[in-house]
Amino acid sequence: MLAFGTLEKQILVEPILAQWIQSSHGKMTYGFDIILSTTNGPAFNAGRSLWLPGWLNVVNENSNSLFLTIGPGDFLVHHAIALGLHTTTLILVKGDLDEHDSKLMLGKKDFGYSFPCDGPRHGGTCDIFAWDAFYFALFYSTTQLSW
Repeated sequence: MLAFGTLEKQILVEPILAQWIQSSHGKMTYGFDIILSTTNGPAFNAGRSLWLPGWLNVVNENSNSLFLTIGPGDFLVHHAIALGLHTTTLILVKGDLDEHDSKLMLGKKDFGYSFPCDGPRHGGTCDIFAWDAFYFALFYSTTQLSW
């Protein structure tokens, strides 16, 4: 993140949790001593011979894309994706909870999927059906995939 567009005022936020998760799977770059990233633990010794021979060598090489080193840019991307997933979930939950009746229109479940959207002129009947919420959530999730 750049503050006021100048490099000397930037704030770099490291994704500590994501780095810790990668370290627990064998990435030794970050300096965490946990599960597979500690060289003298039982999981490390058993993992070298029993589970997947060569796994730790593949994880720690920089020539492949299996476990890339995570930095501050990834922190922002992970949070943007989490925002999109949570917003999509909230839209679907809202559509499910408001499915049968609302204060605006009672008995709206009887109209089916063909009820028109009258807009704000007739009291705002848009997005009052579960189908509308599902369509909006589907649109929002496909927009998120383009990120």
